[in-house]
Amino acid sequence: DVIQYIYTVLSSVPNILLIAACVLMVQVFLDKHPELFETGLERADLKIFLLCLILGLTGWAGLCRLLRAETLKLRELEYVQAATAFGVSHWRIMQRHVLPNVMHLVLITTVLEFSGLILYEAVLSYVGVGVDPSMNSFGGMINQARVEMSRDPIVWWSFLAAFVFMVAIVLSANLFADAVRDAFDPRARVYRARPRAAVHPA
Repeated sequence: DVIQYIYTVLSSVPNILLIAACVLMVQVFLDKHPELFETGLERADLKIFLLCLILGLTGWAGLCRLLRAETLKLRELEYVQAATAFGVSHWRIMQRHVLPNVMHLVLITTVLEFSGLILYEAVLSYVGVGVDPSMNSFGGMINQARVEMSRDPIVWWSFLAAFVFMVAIVLSANLFADAVRDAFDPRARVYRARPRAAVHPA
């Protein structure tokens, strides 16, 4: 119930606003304590580490909700009830029946969240509260491309390069997730095996 309350509260706040607020607090702390860093590179490294940490701490609520709902559904299935009736331990049931049937959700949600995190990073860096300007990022590239496109003649290929590479990364991640899901989802293996099992030699 406590975990459900926590992820319900996190889900009620738009992710981009929550992430931006946390990043701004971190940035204010770093600006007020410049003596903690000997070089600007150390500050940039810590900032990107804290940004990744914030993205991870604020991005688990959706996956937690899906896993909880799927686990509650699997708990009521007949083969899980039968295993419980035969005295199989809870850990063995989780390992043998629950985890294999939820791992595809973990993979798909992780990849979708990865795509969303790329967008969050681009937006935050574009408005100046994301990755340090001294480091390369999609948001920084798009921000620089915006300046280039205001020139005469227009320099458009820098914006196109950032857009193409961002789409390529997101598309590659989604294709990878589909392949891994097809390989590890037990239900997908059952569906693929049924047509072969239905064919009998004459």
